[in-house]
Amino acid sequence: MLTLYLLRHAKSSWDDASQQDFERPLNNRGRKACAVIGEVIEEKGIDFDLVLVSTALRTRQTIELVKERAKLRGEVRYDERIYEATVSQLLEVISQVDNDRKSVLLVGHNPGLEGLLTLLTGEDVRVTTANLAKIKIKATKWSANLANKGTLDWIVRPKEV
Repeated sequence: MLTLYLLRHAKSSWDDASQQDFERPLNNRGRKACAVIGEVIEEKGIDFDLVLVSTALRTRQTIELVKERAKLRGEVRYDERIYEATVSQLLEVISQVDNDRKSVLLVGHNPGLEGLLTLLTGEDVRVTTANLAKIKIKATKWSANLANKGTLDWIVRPKEV
């Protein structure tokens, strides 16, 4: 059994209209949401064997704030393929995870994350900013065909905590 957690980056700032999408930072609401998600992770006693993160500024800031609040110790890898990734590109990233990593957090963007959740679970669930979803996958290898092998265990939305 594998466990994949999906975390969409927290709310980003649109204050500077000339700023490129890749370089948009978190806004205050986003930073607060990261603290909430970090608290949830800590309260649930979750630690990840591996954290895969998009290289966009807002995802890097999201994981740093969550990691700090949750006191995470697992390995963090930044992967440029996650930014603007399609579902098939996200599957490729996941398929390359070592099989001894049983609990993986993927920090990325929509629409890829929502599409991945749907492909894995068959459920059409909205993943808004700073939402954290836990998916249990009936497989022993990340390189296996994971379509419809997952079950959405829960999803946490900061504004509902």
